[in-house]
Amino acid sequence: MNREKLPKLAESVIRKLASEQSFERGQDYYHGGSVGEALRQGMMLRAECAGSDYEPYSVSVTLAKDGIAETSCTCPYDWGGICKHVVALLLTYVHKPQAFRIIPPLDAMLAGRSKEDLIALIGEMIKRDPELLTVAELSVATGEAGQGKAIDVMTYRRQARRALQHDNPRAIEKDLCALRDAVASLAKSSDWLNAGAIYHALLDEVVRGYSDLLHEIDEDGDIAILADGFAQGLGQCLKKGKTDKQTRKAWLGALLEAELIDIELGGIDLAPSARGAILEHADEEDWIWIEQRVRVAIQKSRGWAREALVELLAERQKV
Repeated sequence: MNREKLPKLAESVIRKLASEQSFERGQDYYHGGSVGEALRQGMMLRAECAGSDYEPYSVSVTLAKDGIAETSCTCPYDWGGICKHVVALLLTYVHKPQAFRIIPPLDAMLAGRSKEDLIALIGEMIKRDPELLTVAELSVATGEAGQGKAIDVMTYRRQARRALQHDNPRAIEKDLCALRDAVASLAKSSDWLNAGAIYHALLDEVVRGYSDLLHEIDEDGDIAILADGFAQGLGQCLKKGKTDKQTRKAWLGALLEAELIDIELGGIDLAPSARGAILEHADEEDWIWIEQRVRVAIQKSRGWAREALVELLAERQKV
C-alpha cells in the first residue's frame, strides 16, 4: 500500500486518545528510543516498546482511512485512553515513518507456497512459540464444527483450565478472550449446538476456577465479565438452538451453578446474566430440579445469601 493512501495523523489526534500523563510518558519513550522493531503491514503498525518489565511490550495499531481503528498493547494499563507505549508507536509513525520496515500482507507473502511449506512454517512458528499450538488446536476444532461435525469440547476445556492457571489476571483474560473469539464464529454462523457446547464448557470451567483466590486477583472484574459473556452466549444458544433434554439440563445446570457461586461469594456479579437466562428459558419441567437444587442451597445458607436464593424462587413465580 502506498504511503499516500495511509491516514495522516497529527500529535493533536494522539493527545485526544490518551490521558495527559500517558501522552507525556509516551513522548519520553519516543524521544528515548524505546520503540524498536517497527514494521508496517498494510494498515497495521507493529513494534516492541521497552517498559518496566524485563521483556518489551508488543504494541500494535490498526489504521483506518480516517484515522485509527484499533490499538493493542501487552502492558497492563487499563485506566482510560491509550497507553504510553501506543503513544510512542504513533509518534514514531507521525515523525519517523521511515523507521517502519514495510512487509507485504500475509496473504501476499504466502501466496504460491505449497501445503507442505505452510505446514513446515507453522511447525517452526510453534517451535519458537509453543503457545501458538493452542491457536492451531482451536482452529482445527472449530474448522471441524464448520463441516457439520460435533466439536471437540475437551480442546476448549483444556485451554480454559490452562488459562486459569496463570498468576497474572491479564494473562488469564488474554487466553479466555482467544477462546471467546473462537466460539463467536460458530454463533455467528448459527451453529447453536456447537456454540452452546463450548459456551457451556467455558462457563463451567471459569465458574469452577473462580475461587476466592482468583476473585482476589480479578480486581477489575474482567474475568467475571468474560464469564458473563459466556453466560449470555449460552442463553442465546438455549433460545435459538434445538437441544435434547440432557443437553438442555446440562446448559441450565451450568447457568444455575454460576448464579449459586455468585451468591456464595457475596453477589460479586460473576456472570449476572445467568440468572436472567434461567428465568427466561427454564420451563415447568426444568424448574422441578432447579427448585430442588436452590432449596438445598437455602438450607445451607444464612443472611444475605439465603435472602438472595429465596428471591430467585420468588422471581420465578412472577415469570
